[in-house]
Amino acid sequence: MSCLLIASACTPNLPATSTSPQVAPSPTPTLTIVPTSTPVPDNQFPISYPIADSLTAGDAGDIVARLHEVSGGLPVLKVDLTTKQATLTALQPDKGVASYRWENGEITKVDSDIQYLDQKTFDPSQYPIDSLGRMFDIADLRGVRGELVLQIVEYREGQVVMTVTSRPESKTVFFNKDGTAVASLGLTSVADLTAGVGEVVGDATEVYSVTLSPTLGYSADLPDADKGVVLNRTRPAEMPVFETRRTENPSVAPFNPALIQPAGLAKAISKFQKTPDEACTVTVDMSLKRSAPVAKVDCGGSVHYADMDGRDMTDLVG
Repeated sequence: MSCLLIASACTPNLPATSTSPQVAPSPTPTLTIVPTSTPVPDNQFPISYPIADSLTAGDAGDIVARLHEVSGGLPVLKVDLTTKQATLTALQPDKGVASYRWENGEITKVDSDIQYLDQKTFDPSQYPIDSLGRMFDIADLRGVRGELVLQIVEYREGQVVMTVTSRPESKTVFFNKDGTAVASLGLTSVADLTAGVGEVVGDATEVYSVTLSPTLGYSADLPDADKGVVLNRTRPAEMPVFETRRTENPSVAPFNPALIQPAGLAKAISKFQKTPDEACTVTVDMSLKRSAPVAKVDCGGSVHYADMDGRDMTDLVG
């Protein structure tokens, strides 16, 4: 066995990889793992790897790093973390998968029910896994009940997300890559409208339309780099922005999204709602072929139009 993998078989000149105190000798082999180009052989499991504290108290990042090293640094398809268990699933060169689990101070290789179907892989070191405890606290405050589970995995095609859910599943809270929770956005306040429109528009200087919907959240159709393709960016109420593309040559002219005034939209929505909690769908575009974009506001089937300052234009264009 290579000296890179088994410290007990070689001169011990490598730094320790665990900050935990020394433990009594155990029949379970204790390996000092350093980055390798190949996974640890199956006959070397289980591997003893005790920790000083707990996964939620700051040891989660170290444990996931060790699982990644045990996998040989292979591209990762999924990471699962509970308060007591960490599982990493890696993509092998032959497109098979291998899963490694830490639990009760031991690392083992376990069976996986994951199949590789061209999912996007990721580097777990790019995620704030050490903040597991804080993210669990946030999920609890947002109403996630049951055994909390943090997952990092592809959610939509090409998009890896970090979530906290539960077993049995009650609710899912999405987290940004910096560990902050994705904000829950409504469709009526100036603050939420500003944030939602800003997220789907990004730094674009041209859009075909911006839509606010109680079912989809915020959405924008933008010109794509490829001719004849429309880029759609959607931001659901409690999820991160995701992108899709479709083949289309829009009949409406694009406009500068800087013309959209969230305060004006909020004013128009409030004006046309029959009650403060009535859901409205708003579409801002150039379909009326006026000199500036117009907002079409549909509240319960009653359609009105407003300019970007929120002034009623229904009689003018209806």
